[in-house]
Amino acid sequence: VETVDDYDEYCHYVAGLVGLGLSKLFHASGSEDLAPDYLSNSMGLFLQKTNIIRDYLEDINEIPKSRMFWPRQVWSKYVNKLEDFKYEENSVKAVQCLNDMVTNALLHAEDCLKYMSALRDMSIFRFCAIPQIMAIGTLALCYNNFEVFRGVVKM
Repeated sequence: VETVDDYDEYCHYVAGLVGLGLSKLFHASGSEDLAPDYLSNSMGLFLQKTNIIRDYLEDINEIPKSRMFWPRQVWSKYVNKLEDFKYEENSVKAVQCLNDMVTNALLHAEDCLKYMSALRDMSIFRFCAIPQIMAIGTLALCYNNFEVFRGVVKM
């Protein structure tokens, strides 16, 4: 993943399309109006980006080959190799980059609130809101927290 645009595209294909599909199912059931595509996409991107941030160490330590989802455009401002963030001597730069990544994920928060505020069916609302609440709580725990680079930070 080279650029932030690449990152958004990857997240769209692995999670944004799920958001789009779920919105179409909710609409087809007659329970909800069809949400705008950009809001449905943001619902998925917010969750996926949270997982990518939280799972840094698990992904970087993957055997036989690291999984690297953080965009080079972001992390290369701080280190030469993405895996360098796990070392204590890079803790300040690691946290600065982490905060950049969290801030990027939070760009989707307003869209998620707009999406959920339009939901009428309470079971659908809960189905959507619970993962979003967990995601924003996870981002709050991750922000400014070097522990992300030592292990998975979970609520």
